[in-house]
Amino acid sequence: MNHIKSFLTLIPVGLALTGCGEWKKNPVPESNGVTLADYRKYAKEQSTQGPEKPRVITNTVIVEKPQVIVKEESSIDDKFIVITPDSQMTFNEGQAASFKVRARVLVPGVQVKLSAQGLPDGATLKASQTEKDLYVLSWTPALYTVPSNASMKTYNVKLVAEVVVADDAKNAAQLKGLVRSKEISLFLFRNQELPSGLKVESLPTELSEGALTPFSVTVAVPGIDGSASAKPRLVISYDGVSYTAGNNFLELDGSRYVVADLNQKDPEYLGDSKWKFSLLFDTKNISVQPQLAKDGTILKNSDGTRVRLSFKVFSPVGLSTPESLTQLKIKYTKTITAPRFDLSGLAQQSLEVSRGQAVSLKFTVASPDSAAAVAVETKEAKLAGSPSVTCQASASGANKQDCTLSWNVPCDAALDQVAGQIEMTATSTVNSRSSETTAYSLKVVNASTEQNLCNTGATAPSTEQKPAEQNVEKK
Repeated sequence: MNHIKSFLTLIPVGLALTGCGEWKKNPVPESNGVTLADYRKYAKEQSTQGPEKPRVITNTVIVEKPQVIVKEESSIDDKFIVITPDSQMTFNEGQAASFKVRARVLVPGVQVKLSAQGLPDGATLKASQTEKDLYVLSWTPALYTVPSNASMKTYNVKLVAEVVVADDAKNAAQLKGLVRSKEISLFLFRNQELPSGLKVESLPTELSEGALTPFSVTVAVPGIDGSASAKPRLVISYDGVSYTAGNNFLELDGSRYVVADLNQKDPEYLGDSKWKFSLLFDTKNISVQPQLAKDGTILKNSDGTRVRLSFKVFSPVGLSTPESLTQLKIKYTKTITAPRFDLSGLAQQSLEVSRGQAVSLKFTVASPDSAAAVAVETKEAKLAGSPSVTCQASASGANKQDCTLSWNVPCDAALDQVAGQIEMTATSTVNSRSSETTAYSLKVVNASTEQNLCNTGATAPSTEQKPAEQNVEKK
């Protein structure tokens, strides 16, 4: 467009010059080699072009195609051997366990053989018979392998995979003698299985008083056998749950009657982690408690005592069975011996008295059972002056009572008022169980020759009788 404007300016100037005179020369001088003919030619070209077209700029982009470079491995190394064991291999003493280990090669047609170094005694690594490239590590750890001052032991094992078969000759040459190893750890723990299967054997639900009843307790204690330095421990106890709904009695402590069998005081190992405790239920040497009602009083007319006891076994490492409850009845069969009156010091069948006489008659009442307590009672006598009987325990024990009959016979009593019966009773009690009642009747008669003790005002000497000594058999 600039060229057009310049060209249009030049045309009027040229025309003006032409009209002024004769055309002698080029009215437009040459400038830089551009003549009038060039201007005309350029003007003609511009008039035929029309409006200016938009410019189009073309950029050339060079696209490089990616090149795939194939690089061939020059050799096969141990990276192609893969060993994959189970994530964690833990064992317990005395218990069999197995874990899997896989060993394979990432090259077709190649096989490896897996072996282990540093396995503990008794552990094995064998190829599976059913699955390719699979090996099984098995072990039954012996008891007491873990030290007594530890709870766990660790074993470091080295797994070694070695190429044994290669179908391709080229691979065979590259893989010949190629091995790969992997370190693993085996963890061994003490046996943590609880003792179980506790059984109370040969102890009936009802037994007799006065007997020694042998029985046993058997239990399985995993991880403990006959060579153990520490043995299982049996605990016998009373749980204190004395009352059961619906009963009118209390269940008492039965553990007090259990003693060890002196012929087999230590627990006996039966094999296969089983143990046996030999015991005695002793109601012969240990007195049976009386049956109590639910309010704590002695239950009368009971034919036996109900008891309960619990058994529990602990392993040397402190694990235990649940408590095992046993309930039973001790039937009364033992008779409480009734006491005897001894008035042998009287030296006659009846007591002769005179009016005005002061009587002091000593006698004894005793039971042959040294554990018994003797009690004496006197019925009120229909005699003048009301004779009385007092007793106290002998120095040898409560199974013997030293008694005294005291009586001041009135002077004004009629003869029939000083003759009659003095009636007494006595019982023996052992652990609140009473014997049959022993009754004794002392006959009182008038003296064949009555002394005139009242008329003279004199006092007759008292009638003192010493009891004869008796032989008491002690049980």
